[in-house]
Amino acid sequence: MYAVLFADTGLSPAAISSLFVIWSVTAFGFEVPSGLWADLFSRRLLLVASPLLAGAGFGLWAFFPSYPAFAAGFVLWGVGSALRSGTTQALVYEELERVGATGVYARLFGRSESVSLLAVVAASAVASPVLAVGGYRALGAASVAACAACAVAGCFLPETRVPGGDGQEPSPGSVVREGWAQVRREPAVRWALVLVTVLEGVTSLDEYVPLLVRSTGVAEASVPLLVLVVTVGDAVGGWLAGRGAAWLAPVLAVGGGAWRWGR
Repeated sequence: MYAVLFADTGLSPAAISSLFVIWSVTAFGFEVPSGLWADLFSRRLLLVASPLLAGAGFGLWAFFPSYPAFAAGFVLWGVGSALRSGTTQALVYEELERVGATGVYARLFGRSESVSLLAVVAASAVASPVLAVGGYRALGAASVAACAACAVAGCFLPETRVPGGDGQEPSPGSVVREGWAQVRREPAVRWALVLVTVLEGVTSLDEYVPLLVRSTGVAEASVPLLVLVVTVGDAVGGWLAGRGAAWLAPVLAVGGGAWRWGR
């Protein structure tokens, strides 16, 4: 509902889009060295800090609604997301490697993403009555509480490695410099970076779904329920990760046709 909050605060579509740009640039910039941070520091600590950063951003949105607060919230959320993504992948893979089960990584990770999306589904269903009763501040307080619960859960994740390893890891700055040098030298790496950037830009279109729903004229408290349609589709796709690859092309074709017809 944050996109709707932005609009209700008086932000124009251009201003809202600029906030999404701030979010994307922050997440992308901090994503580059996130894998190194996962090697240098306790992964469990990073996974505790990640939701706390996002929760701080949500608190700013709910209690100090303004463009600067929205921008600061997206910076905090972007940093938190970058800390979580590389760290979670490294932790899950190495724990699976320790027990000789790396072959299930894609399926396990896909299902974990589906569980996450199902939690979003549940939260969206609850958001409708909460918004109707308590408004955006109630939603913000609930979001902060959920982030705090995620931080507590992170405390119980397994971590069998020793943070920092043998102390021979390169500095974050040297890793970033070497990464950009490879981008300049290797065309394949450069095009892969462009592809990832384009795909991230396409997926960011989901952020406009609540605004699209509201533009149909439905009651504001009904927006979260209608957004569930998209979220459920995401959850099903994540659950099927690693299987049914032959169905990918026809499913995308049907989805594209439905989108075109809906317009």
